[in-house]
Amino acid sequence: MLDQIPELGHDGSDKQDEIQRELKFALGLKCFNNSKWEDSITHLWRVAELSPDDSSVHLYLAFSLFRVGELRKSADHFDISISLEEKPQSIIDLKQQIFSEIHLNLPGFLQGAHAPERHVFMTTAIDLLNTQSATFNILEIGSYGGSSMLTWSDAAEKFLGGECQIVCIDPWGESGATLHNPIMNQNLKSKRAYDVFCHNATFCSENVEVSPIRGTSKDVLPTLDKDAFDLIYIDGSHYYADVLHDLAQCSKLLKPGGIICGDDLELQLSECDRAFVKNNKSVDFVKDPMTGTQFHPGVTLAVAEFFGKVSCFKGFWAMQQDSKGFKKVSFSDATGFLANHWPPDFHDHISNYFKTSNELGEFL
Repeated sequence: MLDQIPELGHDGSDKQDEIQRELKFALGLKCFNNSKWEDSITHLWRVAELSPDDSSVHLYLAFSLFRVGELRKSADHFDISISLEEKPQSIIDLKQQIFSEIHLNLPGFLQGAHAPERHVFMTTAIDLLNTQSATFNILEIGSYGGSSMLTWSDAAEKFLGGECQIVCIDPWGESGATLHNPIMNQNLKSKRAYDVFCHNATFCSENVEVSPIRGTSKDVLPTLDKDAFDLIYIDGSHYYADVLHDLAQCSKLLKPGGIICGDDLELQLSECDRAFVKNNKSVDFVKDPMTGTQFHPGVTLAVAEFFGKVSCFKGFWAMQQDSKGFKKVSFSDATGFLANHWPPDFHDHISNYFKTSNELGEFL
């Protein structure tokens, strides 16, 4: 998309620090052309302070801000650039184009990118619960930039006959659990992730209503109605106490026959060093000494204590409620697909996986 930035000359400045301005502008453009967006913003921000009436500076800054998820600031600088140009149509068109697309640029946005098969299994869970009821209710704990929300939305559009509501719980950086990924932590604390989530929520299908609730699951779950949700997806804090709390609360919120599922179960308790798991249950992400697998010990221990052994598909786990409690699920007669927002370079990998896997009835 870089070649779509209009060629605009920057007008000269009569400020005494003209040399600094030119140097900063040159450095900003170099970073811009090398997709080093954070560095580009640092340099261009200073140039914008020195030359506030330079349309091109605001344009490059607007594009860089969009790439890192600073969507509100990006829109502001697009508007400034537009206001400074005599013929701004090319900038108006660019702004309209990039803001009319799902935001995929936030680091860590595609949660589970190392195992995108999980999102196929998520869609399959919706097909398994395929219902013609008036409203299908999904509860999601941990939403970040909205990748999983978009997967649920695509699945609802394809498989459900009625309306769908997705309730998304996430503190989005406000007193939430710290992740092992420092970049994602920064995106949450800076509120970029929430802005990107809200932007991406506008791309859900017409029959899907997204209701974000900003807060921790510890605070929010006790306030929700019992027996209210057809499917509950847990992908929030990975610490043992938090996961166990979410499981206990969510079991009360699930409709009879509904599914509780979640992410990041790389190893079940029977597959790893139990003593190591218990000693590291308050650690987010570590390597199991017995298998050499990176995993989330808090998720492993909490799921095992609450359910025992669960149905698990490449780290995505699921259990269905019945009259006796919970039972494992099978997707052998159900259909799954990779949601539309996943980039094309994932498609071959996914297709090759399901060519040899017998876990699904059909992969679209």
